[in-house]
Amino acid sequence: MKNLFKYLGLLVILVGSFYYTEKMSDIVINNNSLVTEINRQKDNYEIKAVSAIIEDEYIIPGLNGYSVNVLKSYNNMNFLDTFNSHYLEYDKVTPYVSLENNKDKIIRKGNKNKNMVALIVKDNIDIINYSKEKNIDITRLIDHNSYDKNANYEQINSDYTEFNKVEIMLNNNNTNTNICYINNNILDICKKNNKYLVEATFILNNYNLASIKSSIESGLIIFINDNVSLTDYKILVRQILYQDLNIVNLSKLITEER
Repeated sequence: MKNLFKYLGLLVILVGSFYYTEKMSDIVINNNSLVTEINRQKDNYEIKAVSAIIEDEYIIPGLNGYSVNVLKSYNNMNFLDTFNSHYLEYDKVTPYVSLENNKDKIIRKGNKNKNMVALIVKDNIDIINYSKEKNIDITRLIDHNSYDKNANYEQINSDYTEFNKVEIMLNNNNTNTNICYINNNILDICKKNNKYLVEATFILNNYNLASIKSSIESGLIIFINDNVSLTDYKILVRQILYQDLNIVNLSKLITEER
């Protein structure tokens, strides 16, 4: 019994020693002039998170923020013994209202601060080939017949009859974005599989180019019907680029990464 109390006493001393050492380290670091300077300057480099906007069943994704990790930044700069912003380390800050916690909501627009537009196609081969030739980042809705493991464009599962089969294809090629372009046939399947739910902001067909062209802005998701001519598509692309907007894959538009 005496030995037991002896060992317990040693254990208490050891734990107390570690705690004291850690607290002393914190005090020393926090009173370090370099740490003080990092704390003084960090607000100039941090980026606040932007919450997603929810309206009824729809959501506009937010944007992640970044906060300065003082201890990691200090360790990076310690050998310099002076503040240098190039050595700052950051922690990601998730928006208070995030797409990740509201995947039952439907995305009809990307965040306007990203200066991006996404174009979705299905089986308009002329437009698909032209986009490939001009390195335009499109997203294609595919089924088990149109899936192409060598495609240079983003592919989204839209096969409501062979949904699981296409999922396996995309997963095997590490190209599954977990996005669903929803319609009445596939909505329940998408929700069951916890996908990001997406609708188009506009659907370009063979008679409404002028209307959409005059409404171009950051964040749009535009679906290109199969009956749209290549000429009209070129005009649309030219207008988007003229407004200094980037054409990106749908997954890049809707992510909350900046």
